Amino acid sequence: MRSSKLKIQILLIVPFLIALFFSLTPSQAWAACPTEGIVPCGTSDCPCQFCHIFVLINNIINFILTRLVPIAAGLMLIIGGFYFLIAGPDPGKISQAKSIVTAVVIGIVVVFVAWVFLNTFLTTIGVATWTGLDNWWEIACS
Repeated sequence: MRSSKLKIQILLIVPFLIALFFSLTPSQAWAACPTEGIVPCGTSDCPCQFCHIFVLINNIINFILTRLVPIAAGLMLIIGGFYFLIAGPDPGKISQAKSIVTAVVIGIVVVFVAWVFLNTFLTTIGVATWTGLDNWWEIACS
């Protein structure tokens, strides 16, 4: 019992230590402003500015929309499909499965149609011409 618990702890700690080691090794790419990460600033060559707050917010929104939403939607579709699979002749379970799948599809459609609507609206009113931004969703600090 004790040795299996120790093996599990080692299996959890070793990948963390390896990732920590590789994240702390110096890299030539860090000489200028980093292009990846949640906020691309904070080095001696690239100090943080006020506009990096907006970069942070933009990166968080992009992470949620491009990474978390598809994973959560796929997981919920799998759960809804599993409920269909185990429902059998019970109409209550079938309606629960249908409501899960319907809610997932409606949620995805609402999120991405809202983005398309906002993009179309801001392009129509000419945000690119009076702000100098080609893409309103990309924030760049000088």
